[in-house]
Amino acid sequence: DDEIDLKELISVLWRGKILIILITSVFALCSILYALSLTNYYKSEAVLIIQRTSQEPASLAGLGGLASMTGIRLPTSGEDKSMLVLETLKSRAFLKHLLAFENVLPSIMAVKSYDHQSKEISFDPEVYDADSGTWIREPTKNQQSKPSYLEVYETYLGQVLIQQDANPDLISISVEHISPIFAKEFLDLIINEVNELLRSKDLQESSDAIAFLTSEIPKASLITMQEATNLLLQSKLETQMMAKISTDYILKIIEPPFVPEKKSKPQRALISILGTMVGGVLALLWILIRHYILDGIKPDLGS
Repeated sequence: DDEIDLKELISVLWRGKILIILITSVFALCSILYALSLTNYYKSEAVLIIQRTSQEPASLAGLGGLASMTGIRLPTSGEDKSMLVLETLKSRAFLKHLLAFENVLPSIMAVKSYDHQSKEISFDPEVYDADSGTWIREPTKNQQSKPSYLEVYETYLGQVLIQQDANPDLISISVEHISPIFAKEFLDLIINEVNELLRSKDLQESSDAIAFLTSEIPKASLITMQEATNLLLQSKLETQMMAKISTDYILKIIEPPFVPEKKSKPQRALISILGTMVGGVLALLWILIRHYILDGIKPDLGS
């Protein structure tokens, strides 16, 4: 009794072919309309290499104890900056810095559409007034009219993808946005500002170290201490030199950002096919459930 007759199964499906076609067609039409309603997104990508610091001079070997006592950090041999760069890119503090630039915040949080003819972004008038540059959305209990960097953070992580290659010195960064121009410009901004922030950080640290060492050299009583202090000073001067003359201080561009010509999503054909398949499967299941289960319990309900 538990066996299913193949001929009966085919017969049941054949008798319900009109309903199957109808349900499948409705799902296909709805999936096509849904796919067409989705906004196009464009992805700009860049491949970069994280530059290591210069090799530690042999003359600095053994000065780690002296440096630690003075609070000065010596570069290790080929110091790896990968973790510092990745964590900076993903940090809320870095996002807060980026949002200080003009039109970055509204282009992330208030964008509505993109005009390919004028190449301009249209903003949601219920959220942001582009003419006056003011936020007009209704504030909530925990949020102001103007989005905070904490609120923007999740959107930022959704638009900016950072991937590290098998080689830890290679990373790829991509920005996805409805405006291909903003995607490229925002990626340029991210790369430039990471370089500038880390450059400024190293310049400040080395300047502080140089000022301290310069004041300490005359105080050193032993010749060996004076020599060690001079070597530390030389190391920090080299850091200053590299930070000032290097255009790509930490991130060196291998493949620069570009203005994408083709959309990255949505995949409308795939959405339409999957929607049609779901409709067909549901139609088949409904026909089978109605025949083998619902029709089978009708006599019991009547009695």
